[in-house]
Amino acid sequence: MPLTSAGMDAPFHTLSVEQSLKRLGSSLDGLTREEAAARLARDGRNELPPPKRSSWILILLRQFAGPLIAVLIAAAVVSVLLGDINDALFIGGVLVFNALIGFFQEVKAEREIIRLFTLMRTMTRVEREDELQEIDSVDLVVGDIVWLESGARVPADMRLVSERDLKIDESALTGESMAASKDPAPLDDLEAVAADRVNMLFAGTGITRGRAVGLVTATGVNTELGEVAAGLEQTRRAKPPLVMRMEKLSRHIALGTVIACVAVFGVGLLRGFPIGETFLISVALAVAAIPEGLPVAITLSLAVGLKRMAARRVLVRRLDAVEGLGSCTVICTDKTGTLTLNQLTVNRIATAGGLHEITGAGYSPEGEVICLEGEQSDTALKALLLSACLANEATLARAKGDEFHVSGDPTDVALLVAGRKLGLKREQLLEEHIEVAPVPFESDRQFAASYNRVGEDLAVHVKGAPEQVLSMCVNALGPDGSTVPLDEQAVRLRLSELSSTGLRVLGVARGPAPSGISREDAPIRPEGLTFLGLVAMRDAPRAEAMEAIRACHDASVRVIVATGDHAETALAVAIELGVVARGARAITGREIETLDEDGFATAAREINVFARVTPLHKLRLVQALQQRGELVAMTGDGANDAGALKAAHVGVAMGKRGTDVAKEAARVVITDDNFASIVGGIEEGRIVHDNVRNVVALLVTTGVGEVLAILLTILAGLPMPMTAVQLLWANLVTEGLQVIGLALEPGAKGILHRPPRPPNERILNRLMIQRTVIVAGVIGVAIAGSYGYMLNVAHMTPFEAGNLAVLLLVLIENVHIGNCRSEYESGFTNSPLRNPWLLGAALLAQAVHLLAMNWEPTQKMLGLQPVSVTMWLAMFGLSLGVFAAVELHKLWLRLREKKAAVPVEA
Repeated sequence: MPLTSAGMDAPFHTLSVEQSLKRLGSSLDGLTREEAAARLARDGRNELPPPKRSSWILILLRQFAGPLIAVLIAAAVVSVLLGDINDALFIGGVLVFNALIGFFQEVKAEREIIRLFTLMRTMTRVEREDELQEIDSVDLVVGDIVWLESGARVPADMRLVSERDLKIDESALTGESMAASKDPAPLDDLEAVAADRVNMLFAGTGITRGRAVGLVTATGVNTELGEVAAGLEQTRRAKPPLVMRMEKLSRHIALGTVIACVAVFGVGLLRGFPIGETFLISVALAVAAIPEGLPVAITLSLAVGLKRMAARRVLVRRLDAVEGLGSCTVICTDKTGTLTLNQLTVNRIATAGGLHEITGAGYSPEGEVICLEGEQSDTALKALLLSACLANEATLARAKGDEFHVSGDPTDVALLVAGRKLGLKREQLLEEHIEVAPVPFESDRQFAASYNRVGEDLAVHVKGAPEQVLSMCVNALGPDGSTVPLDEQAVRLRLSELSSTGLRVLGVARGPAPSGISREDAPIRPEGLTFLGLVAMRDAPRAEAMEAIRACHDASVRVIVATGDHAETALAVAIELGVVARGARAITGREIETLDEDGFATAAREINVFARVTPLHKLRLVQALQQRGELVAMTGDGANDAGALKAAHVGVAMGKRGTDVAKEAARVVITDDNFASIVGGIEEGRIVHDNVRNVVALLVTTGVGEVLAILLTILAGLPMPMTAVQLLWANLVTEGLQVIGLALEPGAKGILHRPPRPPNERILNRLMIQRTVIVAGVIGVAIAGSYGYMLNVAHMTPFEAGNLAVLLLVLIENVHIGNCRSEYESGFTNSPLRNPWLLGAALLAQAVHLLAMNWEPTQKMLGLQPVSVTMWLAMFGLSLGVFAAVELHKLWLRLREKKAAVPVEA
């Protein structure tokens, strides 16, 4: 029995309408204007707080955060204290340039997000002082009596007072694709989730058919939608994968720099160098060790990736989230509107002649009939769809291009679309079949009917719940249009078969009617009908979703469906799209509630379909996966997804259908609502990750090589091979434009056929450490060895030898850029013409350095002088040593990988 207590603790769905009115101090005549004004002043406007926006100043200051930036700022301060203003200005310029790039990209993305937000201010009809008036929905208060009709958006949470033929789309809140029926009767279940509170209406949902009167029970932040938005404030946002990896790398660089400086300072003192000179050498070493261009290079790589992803309809709000999709190991996706179109589509029709498939998806009336069992009968099919189109209250009209404007219940729209696929248009049918008396669908009778006149004959057409329709029938329509005995057992077997696959099934029938019937006296329940068959429909999967999920599996990215929809429906879609194989099981929200933490962790590890889940369940799923070390992306479009969107490493909201709450919680927005765009995001994210690693490889290997060169010359008792300004110049001319070229490197072949990087993998992993040792060794030995040779054998002055050392460093680093395009692929097969930007940058850098060596102002500023062609060729020949060394390392890696792939015979 429903609860009879109207106590303050009883939820409204357990109270009668009278009890709810009494609790809220209202009546069916509505509130007085004075009382409404007082409640508005007390409770505030019926709106959610506007999403927090970062000011331009905050966005700019955010660009100066991070351990590596802090190291560079410290280096600039030390340079000022030592009076080395040139170095300080150079480092400061790098920091400002980096900040401006990140600032403009984030501001642009933020503006695009604001454009996507749709602030829905609507007018609402409300009863006040027994008078119906129209007010702005933001002025609604608790206790108001609101009138709603088809096409309206529910402006606040309400207790349903009365309804007629009501259907509501609650997918944005519950995730359930089917339009929900409502009933004002109180419920027994105190713990009923939102989707099961059939006597409640929720803010943000939409009425697709019928009309209703509701009593406002909550407004603004106190609604179900508002509680989801407020819960986001308590949800901790996970750091993007790149941020975590870069923080580790920055700490390692900072620690390594300090250790190297202390070591050089100590060695210098032991060798008897003056303290002041030794300190200056240590500072120069810090300048060499710190990759000043790394922040700029990473920012540029992310900015390029952000632009390329936007071209593929993937809008990233923050630069640091650009490569996130490429690193993710699991995608938790909502079903409705993400994997599916959120548009009901007829896909099976069963007649006495057999079972037929109707191809096509969504509202586009393009498709064909395929006979799956028995014989195809256009006569029987058209008879069924004709009746389904006549007993129908929806409209379907082409808007522009391939888009259609629809109104009415989604079930009715789906039937109209199916009819058009067989050439039946309701508008044309009504010209011949004159409507005499419609009988609208109501939840208590579970069917709709229409009485139509053709000439002097009157017929009734019925569609509805199969059991109800069958009870009205005495025979069936055969394949050839003749009347045959009704085989109820066969119909029920077919009904069970279709329903078990998650399809929504309706029965359709027709029959003669007395000629004297009018709109006023038409029988509500016709009898003696001919059963035409069953029509089954579903929320159609997106055509490209299957290929997208296959691509995720190829990329070793696990896909989990987490939806508020029913288990049968969710599992059927997951099987069809290839998320799971036949025989897999789904777990429901009620089952989840019975699991302890270990049990839920097991479910998160083994099950890929989660149905009838609440927002808390989704959040719990994301957190359980994160605790296992997974990098999690969460997709969705409804407010019910927002908490999990924020908690995931990468939250992905839908741009068209997505609610404001979902878009605010997400780091990434898919502007075309297409799950397949996520695969494009994964590919671009992996390209960005690879390019960031390539940039890091270039800067770290050359930076360590410079440190080693200085250390070797000091240990050999030689003067410094180059000044701090020369080091900074060499880094600028070899890493400025080149890192932009590396950021534009196209993706490696098969990038979506390899697993994502292990979640705990560092950027400075074993492979990069090996590469760093090899490259640094070549750079250090080449520069220190040639510098010592030029001083002691060729008897050059330190100025002349230093000039050649800088030239050699520039040449080596330009050659090494080619090595850094790929970790494994040989430079002989990876044509430089695939990336003309990088080739042009390397040639331009060499030209700029030659100009600096021959232009008097830069000669004086940088301590350079011209060299002969012979000497330049000699230095270039030495620089090729780094190419040869890395090629040998790549060859060894490829051979080892090939050997590991060969199965060992027993």
